[in-house]
Amino acid sequence: MRRRCGCSEHGMHGPHRCEEMGFSMGDFLTAVVLNELEKNPMHGYDLYERISNLDYYPFKHDQSVLYSLLRKLNNHGLIEYRIEEGSGAPRKVYTITETGRDYLKGLKDYIRKLKNSFDTFLNG
Repeated sequence: MRRRCGCSEHGMHGPHRCEEMGFSMGDFLTAVVLNELEKNPMHGYDLYERISNLDYYPFKHDQSVLYSLLRKLNNHGLIEYRIEEGSGAPRKVYTITETGRDYLKGLKDYIRKLKNSFDTFLNG
């Protein structure tokens, strides 16, 4: 979802992930958001609170980073939302889509590959 690469998938519409693009903290945050939404649909603030307290994601972000990412993921069809009426202002409840599940699977596969490479590096 960041820069262009030269692989054959480059011209496809929507999010794209390949080894040529590398891996960034934004990719990791995307994986974390999709992973948490795969467990449960959530409001943006609840998702922010959840991510802020995860042991496996030690990085801290301003809420605006998460809300910007949620808009991008929605635009790419990886998540969707419904409006929930309540006692206060209407709130968006985000859920992962099937496209998002497929994308998350690819991210997890790549993270496993990176982990194995890091393990080899650290133990070598």
